[in-house]
Amino acid sequence: MNRFIEQFQKLPRSQRWLLSGLTYLCILIAIWFSLISPTLDDIDSGNAQKADLVGKRDAVRARASNRAAFEARLEDLAGKLKQALKELPNDREIPGLLSEIDGLARKSGLDVRKFQPLPEVVHEYYAEVPVQIVMDGGYHEVGIFFDRVSKMSRIVSVADIDMGSPNLSGEEISLTVSGKVVTYRFLSDDEIQQNGSRAKPGAPAGGGGE
Repeated sequence: MNRFIEQFQKLPRSQRWLLSGLTYLCILIAIWFSLISPTLDDIDSGNAQKADLVGKRDAVRARASNRAAFEARLEDLAGKLKQALKELPNDREIPGLLSEIDGLARKSGLDVRKFQPLPEVVHEYYAEVPVQIVMDGGYHEVGIFFDRVSKMSRIVSVADIDMGSPNLSGEEISLTVSGKVVTYRFLSDDEIQQNGSRAKPGAPAGGGGE
């Protein structure tokens, strides 16, 4: 070691400075790769993990804050489903509902000449239940009937209405009204399965009679 120092001191000053600089540079490079660089990599990795955890925490907080809104929405949908179930009769209630519609027509002062259930029109989850109807009466009575139908607790629609030429009978004007009254019902689980395997939505199913 002493010999190295003696030889180092014999070198010109410029060479001693250069050698000293290279030595310090090598020491700095060694420190960088052995200590500083791994530490910086650990810091970057830690920052990335921290950002990922913060993102997950914020997502959990957002879901937690929206829980009340989700529960309220679910409760609202459940209420609407209950209301829809009330407005769509099941298969057992259809005869009574049709009888009610026929009674409304007669109570409105109309002469019901034809009240014929037609084949159901089956959709994916429900079926249309149409009835062909032909009635005689005045404009006022027809208006009363349509108004009463619109106020029924069940969903009932009127379609394909045709009003014939009015006839003057004494002081009253009478006309023949024909068309369809349509109500709806939910399909049972068995019917949905059967329709899915053998029928397309919208295809007629079943038949009706006078």
